[in-house]
Amino acid sequence: MRIEIIEEPLVDEIEIQIKCKEKNEYVKQLAATIFEEQLIINGRIENEFTQIYSRDIYYFESVDNKTYIYCRDNVYESDMKLYELEEKLEGTKFTRINKACIMNIAKLKKVKGQINGRLLATLSNGEKLIINRSYVQEVKRKLNI
Repeated sequence: MRIEIIEEPLVDEIEIQIKCKEKNEYVKQLAATIFEEQLIINGRIENEFTQIYSRDIYYFESVDNKTYIYCRDNVYESDMKLYELEEKLEGTKFTRINKACIMNIAKLKKVKGQINGRLLATLSNGEKLIINRSYVQEVKRKLNI
């Protein structure tokens, strides 16, 4: 692989081109990683809005028709619904793990089998989440197991 960085003072935003012989799984994953690195979700605490990089998010959870963004140090509220976040995060390391939760696979520390085909996910911050059996296959696919 060859990486070339070209500085052009008249360019307003970064443009990345990936030239390859074929669009294989490695190339798709490389593009998804670059895209995800720049993906920003808006959140708020009380009336203070902030932009959160997706790499800093552990998971999203919907409780009582409100969507929360869980990061290492803070919990933010989002105006987006889970299905909207799922669409925005398609092709990234985020995946739905139950009806009310979308988890960042990159923050996953370990997974343990539970009763009824469910899994217990432990995140790198120590939090534990339940992966319902209907979402287990997608989680395994994203983990390449």
